[in-house]
Amino acid sequence: MLNQFLKFIITSALIISVSVSIAAEHKHHTEKPAVNHTCTGNDIKCAKTVTSAFAPNGDLWRLWVSNESMYFQISTDEGVTFSKAKQVAIAKEKIAARNENRPKIGFDNFQGVYLSWAMPRERKYTADIRFSYSKDYGKTFTTPITVNDDNLLAGHSFNEMLVSGEGDISLSWLDGRLAHKQRQQGKKINGSALYLAKANMRNNETQFSNDSLAVNTCVCCRIAMTVNQQDELAIFWRHIYGDNMREFALLTLSENSPTPEPIQISHDQWQINGCPHQGGAISIDTDNTYHMVWFNLGDKGKGIFYAYSHDQGQSQSTSLKIGNTQAQASHPHIMQYDNTVDIVWTEFTGIEHQLWHQQSKDNGKSFADAKPLAQARLGSDRPFIIKKRGLNFVSWHRPKQGHLLQAL
Repeated sequence: MLNQFLKFIITSALIISVSVSIAAEHKHHTEKPAVNHTCTGNDIKCAKTVTSAFAPNGDLWRLWVSNESMYFQISTDEGVTFSKAKQVAIAKEKIAARNENRPKIGFDNFQGVYLSWAMPRERKYTADIRFSYSKDYGKTFTTPITVNDDNLLAGHSFNEMLVSGEGDISLSWLDGRLAHKQRQQGKKINGSALYLAKANMRNNETQFSNDSLAVNTCVCCRIAMTVNQQDELAIFWRHIYGDNMREFALLTLSENSPTPEPIQISHDQWQINGCPHQGGAISIDTDNTYHMVWFNLGDKGKGIFYAYSHDQGQSQSTSLKIGNTQAQASHPHIMQYDNTVDIVWTEFTGIEHQLWHQQSKDNGKSFADAKPLAQARLGSDRPFIIKKRGLNFVSWHRPKQGHLLQAL
């Protein structure tokens, strides 16, 4: 599938505006390094991805993978200084940690720390969703368990996780069990499925439920998940419509509609038989307005777009173009708080990756001019916005250069 995508990129007249990071990262390997850094041991600079989040007590955690183990550090001063790196106390195993597919971290209000990740299996494009839990703020962790319950050598990856203050875990991923079974019957199915699992370790729920929410999802773009003001899950992902039309879809799970039909959000008409590796993002404000960003290279829309919806996606604002498409603007993320909407993304100059930021102070109705925040010359991880008590921070890892945390 990756080869099909690269063929598409090369033969398309859109090559200048393509912002899939594979092309940009490949070009970087031929450059003279701006920073000389020898990777040793568990050094975070050597990681491909970093996952960051603020705990309920205000501590900043960052998590990365090295040599089939996860490591974490804690900062009590918003990233100015960090504790010594500590290995997550579980046995070594393969852990996916690249681009859209990386470990996730969550917290409850009782010193609980929750980890989920995808563990690659023995065949290409196969993996299991794994989970471990600490009830003592990272001193010890439970023996990892497999979340998907099908016991199949199939694709289960691109996990996303939310944990409530009471320890209710919601874990979603892209699941290939249906496609696996169809292939065994000589049939074909396009894409994968969106699955959701729930449990609560504090209530001794050691087995996760497994529920299918949608089929025909794109197989390699990260999922975005949050909760609205009614504590209902809102999930945003890249879906396959018709003949490989890759658009974004949204659903909100509620007691009145436990299995809603996905709502199509983007209408950019990107037809591609391949993997964009470009997930979207969603943030919901106190008025239940959904703020969304995504990337497409369609006939009707090319680049990053932002839109908001007051009715859970049933209708939405006119899509706003974000970033410089000619500079390969890509990988957007978003966070809203108190009428402020922050959007970050990356661009590529041909020499370096740049982190860009654009902000609205009137809840998305208008935006100030975009501005660059930082640069990376040795490759670029995806940027993410994380929140601490009303203040948004951007987390951006730059391999061999370092992890950046900056208030917006």
